Amino acid sequence: MLTKDATPGTAYVVKEPIEGIISSGILRLKPKNKEVENEYLVLCLNSIIGQMQAERDGGGSIITHWKPNQIKNVLIPIIPKPTQRKIAGLVQKSHQARKEAKELIEEAKLKVEELIEK
Repeated sequence: MLTKDATPGTAYVVKEPIEGIISSGILRLKPKNKEVENEYLVLCLNSIIGQMQAERDGGGSIITHWKPNQIKNVLIPIIPKPTQRKIAGLVQKSHQARKEAKELIEEAKLKVEELIEK
């Protein structure tokens, strides 16, 4: 998914199927080139590489809009597939570590609350 309005250029890989309608300010991307890993693509779009292209192309007087035909022409550096897979794996590990950290924080909060109540 990629935002194209207001704050254009924010990308995210959706892992689970979602029942719903996508906002008109968000695009559902499907790479035509199977040589690009989804996590790598999102990393490039969220990096300075993607953000500078969104800033360059975005237009609008009050709310910035990034047109779909401009998004189709975004340049993504293609690196060897094994390197992309390694990067994608690191991104996935990072997301998993963040999820586990949030769970540990919630668990710690509950334990502190229990100790305070005693």
